[in-house]
Amino acid sequence: MKKLIIAAAALIVSLSAYGQGQFVFNNRIPPDINAKFTLGPNGPGLSGTDYTVQILGGKAGTPIAQLTPLATTDFRTGAAAGFVNPLSSVVVPGVPNGGSADVFLRIFQGAGTSGAQVGQFGPFTVTVAEAPTPTPNLPLGTSALAVVVPEPATLALGALGLGALLMIRRRK
Repeated sequence: MKKLIIAAAALIVSLSAYGQGQFVFNNRIPPDINAKFTLGPNGPGLSGTDYTVQILGGKAGTPIAQLTPLATTDFRTGAAAGFVNPLSSVVVPGVPNGGSADVFLRIFQGAGTSGAQVGQFGPFTVTVAEAPTPTPNLPLGTSALAVVVPEPATLALGALGLGALLMIRRRK
């Protein structure tokens, strides 16, 4: 009987190590969360499949290079541009109910994560939950999240300056 109790306790402890807490990813849940993604500080909201958000996460304190990609989503269009198509249950592997997870958001141009990365936000710390506990929201706040995408003219000017520096160096 003693061995059975010890085996059951060991099983319960090992299962909790494999817990998978969840959180909600939505950047518009008034009044607490209203974090619109915009192009520049006062620019238009990101829209449709022109941009993709990748969510990375792991246990609190995990270096960003070791975080796991959790999910991707794109943006709403029209009057709701700048707000994501919400994900109701993003699972964070290895973080059990009540545990803290660090979450980073990466913004990519185009549909999917194969385009150029144009922004990164985080870390956001969230306490995850497992059913039947209500799933918490990712605490994004109410400030706009500005994605700075350089204009083509700025890129051309930078390339011209770099070319001039290389020419001067070559002459010497």
